[in-house]
Amino acid sequence: MRIVHYNLTTTTKEGGVETFVWDLAREQARRGHRVRIVSGEGPVRREVPGVEVATAPYIPRERFAVGPLRRAWAIRKLLERLSMLRRGLRLILDAELVHIHKPYDLPLGPFLAHRRVPLVYHGHGEGFFPGDTWLCRYADALLSCSTYNASSLRGRYDREPVVVYNGVDVERFRPLPRDEELRARLAGGAEWVVLLPGRFMPWKGQRHALRALAELKDVPLRLVLAGDGETKDELLRLAGDLGIRDRVLFLGTVPHEDMARYFMAADVVVATSEASETFGMALAEAMACERPVLASSWVGFDDVVRDGETGGRFASQDGVRLAQALRSLLADASLRARYGSAGRRHVLDHFTWAQVEARVEAVYGQVMEARARRA
Repeated sequence: MRIVHYNLTTTTKEGGVETFVWDLAREQARRGHRVRIVSGEGPVRREVPGVEVATAPYIPRERFAVGPLRRAWAIRKLLERLSMLRRGLRLILDAELVHIHKPYDLPLGPFLAHRRVPLVYHGHGEGFFPGDTWLCRYADALLSCSTYNASSLRGRYDREPVVVYNGVDVERFRPLPRDEELRARLAGGAEWVVLLPGRFMPWKGQRHALRALAELKDVPLRLVLAGDGETKDELLRLAGDLGIRDRVLFLGTVPHEDMARYFMAADVVVATSEASETFGMALAEAMACERPVLASSWVGFDDVVRDGETGGRFASQDGVRLAQALRSLLADASLRARYGSAGRRHVLDHFTWAQVEARVEAVYGQVMEARARRA
């Protein structure tokens, strides 16, 4: 089958959805499909044998951050996607099936319907916008990355999505010997390293980790923030105001292929999101490396981190509770080990790419069969 994965950010950013597109495309190529990724012009590439990558120009969402659009995140993302649409359409004309990963690409639906090309919409978030419910009728199937996201799509579109969890490359993300040089650089002389990966966006909640660090004055730890984005300046100011700037390392964006080394160099991996998060890809990858994890109580993490079983949970938006959870976990080596081993087992049971690809393949088969019956 000629499959196109259409997602602007796959070649422009590093993140959970982007990883999903690359790895699913890889698995589908291994199965003998002809796969193309259509994305925005950008520098990000991964070694994915058998997968073609085609890019199109677009106008970055930051250019639309004027006046009332400054905080209208969904509308800005939609405008960014629409700016790529004319050229992007030319790159999908030979597809037998198009798979999109954000609702902002639902405007492809009417064009694909005219050409009788099925469209699969895979929900990874909640970036809804005016008119998306009408456009969604052009989608032949809805997939969802988690049970939480499935409930969001069900409520928005009054359709039943198929839950297909995000996948983890369990060969790349596995327990590895610790890179002592990297560990020393991250620790900066501290005894403990707490890693928080993720783009700097308001709902990611990194500020709560900074406040937790300020509570832990007597614990010799260093907080390492791996990522970049819109709230970086705000976070830098907050770290200065809290008097902890020398205890925080701002790494910038780490290439995905290097993340396993960073997970192994950390004692605990933390996620602080307070909204929008629908799965927790970085947490699942850290768990595959047998690292103990702590996640906020945000419901989007529920499929990945089961409190007291595959990791710990703390009250969302509460730096004090996070500080308490960190203090307890760092003081208990046996609990860290238990979380680590249980976490990897959980990933192997639910999130391998073989499992993910098989679920997607089954939905594709149903879509093509339904199309054939209607024809």
